Amino acid sequence: MPEQPISGHPPVSARALLAHRAFLYFLLSRSLSRFSSQIAAVAIGWQIYDLTGSAFALGMVGLVQFLPTALLVFVAGHAADRYERKRVVQLCQLVEAATALYLATITYLGAVGEVQIFIATFVLGIAGAFESPTTAALLPLIAPQGSLQRATAVSSG
Repeated sequence: MPEQPISGHPPVSARALLAHRAFLYFLLSRSLSRFSSQIAAVAIGWQIYDLTGSAFALGMVGLVQFLPTALLVFVAGHAADRYERKRVVQLCQLVEAATALYLATITYLGAVGEVQIFIATFVLGIAGAFESPTTAALLPLIAPQGSLQRATAVSSG
């Protein structure tokens, strides 16, 4: 079934959407951010299991990373609406990068322990709790006129 025009604008193809520079940058940065978050989650899980040999500790890493999202859902949504979204996302990604650098440094120096990993994971969870709703709220501002449905589909895929 062909896509219906929204508010009088002709439908935008996926190819035309990717030719829109702001959307392309958004898509690339979102993809790289999600990819790096997944790599960090695997590396942290592997490291905590290597340190402790405990499946319980491994499960706790997931809980510690998820907890800020559950606790900060309303605060993060408010921040996404109140502050400049681009800056919120940039700050979140900066915090995530600094945390990853911290973990890499203490691992290299041999000073890594469970507590440091759990604190870093909690910080990553806080950054992710703010980044996710802000990124979702940023998409309608970036998508070309009349292409929000397709932009959402492409961004989600």
